[in-house]
Amino acid sequence: MSRIFISYRRADSLAYAGRLHDHLSQHFGAGEVFMDINGIGPGEDFVSVLDSRVASSDVLIALIGPVWASVADDKGRRIDQQDDFVRYEIARALALGKRLIPVLVGGAAMPRTEELPPSLAGLARCQAHVVDDRRFAYDLDALIRAIEHRPSLLGQFLELANAERWRRWRQASTGGVALLMLFLGWVQLFDVFGLDARIESYTMALGDLVASVPVSERIVVISFDERSEARLGPPGVAWRSEHARLIDRLVSAGAKVIVFDLFFERPGPADAEFVAAIERARQQGSQVVVGVRQMLDGRAAVFPGLEKAASGLGLLCIGGRVGYASVAPLAVIKSTGATAGGNDSPVVGDNSLMALSLLASGGRTLAVDETRRTLTVVGEQGRILWQGSLALVKEQFEASGELSDDCPLLVAGDRVAELMIRMAPVSIWRAALRRYDYEQVGGPDGGFAPGQLAGRIVLIGDGRPGKDDFRTRRGLQREVRHGVELHADVVNNLIQGIQVRRLETVSQFLLLLLLAAAGGWLRVWPPGTSALVRGTLVVSLLLAYLGLTVVLYTSYGLLLNTAYHVCAFLLAYFLLGRLVAQSVRPA
Repeated sequence: MSRIFISYRRADSLAYAGRLHDHLSQHFGAGEVFMDINGIGPGEDFVSVLDSRVASSDVLIALIGPVWASVADDKGRRIDQQDDFVRYEIARALALGKRLIPVLVGGAAMPRTEELPPSLAGLARCQAHVVDDRRFAYDLDALIRAIEHRPSLLGQFLELANAERWRRWRQASTGGVALLMLFLGWVQLFDVFGLDARIESYTMALGDLVASVPVSERIVVISFDERSEARLGPPGVAWRSEHARLIDRLVSAGAKVIVFDLFFERPGPADAEFVAAIERARQQGSQVVVGVRQMLDGRAAVFPGLEKAASGLGLLCIGGRVGYASVAPLAVIKSTGATAGGNDSPVVGDNSLMALSLLASGGRTLAVDETRRTLTVVGEQGRILWQGSLALVKEQFEASGELSDDCPLLVAGDRVAELMIRMAPVSIWRAALRRYDYEQVGGPDGGFAPGQLAGRIVLIGDGRPGKDDFRTRRGLQREVRHGVELHADVVNNLIQGIQVRRLETVSQFLLLLLLAAAGGWLRVWPPGTSALVRGTLVVSLLLAYLGLTVVLYTSYGLLLNTAYHVCAFLLAYFLLGRLVAQSVRPA
């Protein structure tokens, strides 16, 4: 456990300091992270407290913004003055030999030695860490790894592929490897149960283990729990006046899109109030999207007036599984030709329905290519938001595992476009300033500051324990997420252009041949190579291949079928090894 001291200048990086303190406290524990605003009690000698905290810390983070060194008063630069506590904290840490990490925020550059007073000259020699607003989660994760001295990506690969694991592989019989390869080849040829997609999906596990998905700051989650239920009763028609008040508050705070991960089928006494709030939101430039659970007589099942008022009606289904991956339907092309009628919004077309997350991300129209069996989603200003294949909805979802089995909007004969979700850590969606409690912001005394949610996409859903829960996997962890959190993951993928897809069959096969050729080459050339050297080369090539799978997944969203490729490599290596051994055996 690391004890961390955050040094910052209030005129330069107060907001960053608070945000960093919250995230580090969540990871290391609140008692292990010190920041002067909430770490010094009334009446305490703050100089003594600072001395004590710096002395007891393992790491001092010097938060440096654009004006860190230039902040001045009538006496000149603050950094040059003896009573500047930022100077005092860093000088004290240097004097005690503490580990000092400069963290650059807001586009700041590292100060040069000549810009610093002599007592801070050592700061200029410390390796800095940059935190960029556009990839805050990724940079924060890298900072935490640095504080914990966790191994690099290469080190993690080496741990995953240790020598003992490959030694057992080398001892495996050639016949067993051959039978396994034959079975996998048969599955690839027929692929009756979608096992190829399942095997490929486990490439995501390796990628998620070593790299976090970047998370957009535009996404905010509001969830209700038992406190709201105790005040308002079970979620339903009685909540609509509360929803109307929440919409007004979100619009006043600047929210761009408001998404209800809820369905509104039965009429209620507060329907007119709810619809009026939606119409006010649209007049002020905000969009309100609500969920649809089923179709009745070819129309979305919502109470009268809601279909025309809302900016969109979206498919609620979320959280199917294919192997490791969680899969979400983005859009469905209905086989019945259902019509919406009376609404010019893009949510329900002549025979199509978009998902809530797709609408929240700016989806406007769907274009189907019947020849290639693909779907293109066009967003604002004609931008292509997503493009992928259409799959026929099967009769038995449980057998295929490709879709959730509790989505009445998807029936046999429909065609569905699915997204393999690259999920952020669930803690991201439950962190302060990104997750709000419904009672906190929608209750009688709740609210937001004007402009607090400017440009944000706000998703509202059920956060009660045991309700709307989905079991998911991320890396080696099993997590339980609420449906609204999965919708947030999908929105994050869409607005950042993250699309996970399988490598084309021809490319997969060519890569398989390349790995088989490499395995054979390593076994027979050069002659006379020792077993230790050959084993090192085998491990090195497999590590390089695993590195390639991670890079292709994290950078381009491509999935390789690692089981086929690794088996082809090992099969060629062991078979040629047996042949070489037979050829040199004395008669």
